[in-house]
Amino acid sequence: MSSEVSSGYHVELHDDPATVLAVAGDLLAADPVVWSVVASVTHHAARTLPAGGRPTSPMWWAVVRDARGVVVGVAMRTMPYAPHTVWVPALPDDAARLLARTALDHTARAGEPALTSANGARSAVRAYTDEVLRATGGTVHEGRPDRLWEARTVTRPEPAPPGRARRATLADLALVEEWFAVFHADADAQAGRAPEAEPLRIGGARGRILDGDIWLWDVGDESVQLTAARPPSFGVVRIGPVYTPAAHRGRGYARALVADVAQRVLDAGDRVCLYTDRDNPVSNRTYAAIGFEPVLDQVNLAIDPAPAAVPGRAKES
Repeated sequence: MSSEVSSGYHVELHDDPATVLAVAGDLLAADPVVWSVVASVTHHAARTLPAGGRPTSPMWWAVVRDARGVVVGVAMRTMPYAPHTVWVPALPDDAARLLARTALDHTARAGEPALTSANGARSAVRAYTDEVLRATGGTVHEGRPDRLWEARTVTRPEPAPPGRARRATLADLALVEEWFAVFHADADAQAGRAPEAEPLRIGGARGRILDGDIWLWDVGDESVQLTAARPPSFGVVRIGPVYTPAAHRGRGYARALVADVAQRVLDAGDRVCLYTDRDNPVSNRTYAAIGFEPVLDQVNLAIDPAPAAVPGRAKES
């Protein structure tokens, strides 16, 4: 697509996921748990994006190279719904600022929605966001703090709660879509945070069911818990979302189903990871009890535009 060079770093933008995997696959494969989000999203896009097709929402990747031309990071803007968050990897501050300038230039030229959200490694996200603010004005606030976990072994709950695990089918589509729609708002409430003014959504329920990604825990004829898992990317499966309706919480269903899915992953010879909200003590205790151990922490920063940046409002002099 395009490229920018500054401070010894080079950022090149791509809109073809297959090209990203060809250019940066070695980096992603070298630390596949840390890169699990980028890898799983890029592999999914490469599988599902029609040849020559263009999505209706922003979809691009930024490959960052150092002065020697070595790939040192991959950022991406692939979230299909607002705020179209940019995922920022652990980069030196100069590289993160160059990434921001590249993204700002591309967004302006392509007529994409403004850059108002970023998540990833704290220092890099802060440097990226500060550069965006320098160009656009506004203020920033911190959103949900994430923690990445990996399980090498799994401890199943004893005694196990009643019920059994099964893969969701299209007969469960309405239920899965309903739970996807409320997941983030419920997670904010459980963490003691007010929900975002523009809550995140989870889409693609039909496709994920058809791919066999969605598992349900049934007690009798009722589904009481949902756990999803992405297909392997470079030998790593990322679990999520994990959702239990309020009426069924506190009974061990999430622990049982996540442990079941994680063990299936390990038995297949893959590694397994997941993200939690660091402010949610329930989920953190649950996954630690299963055998998940912390790998790294990430931050989400949201930009509140300056009044002059609001469409239709005259710029103040």
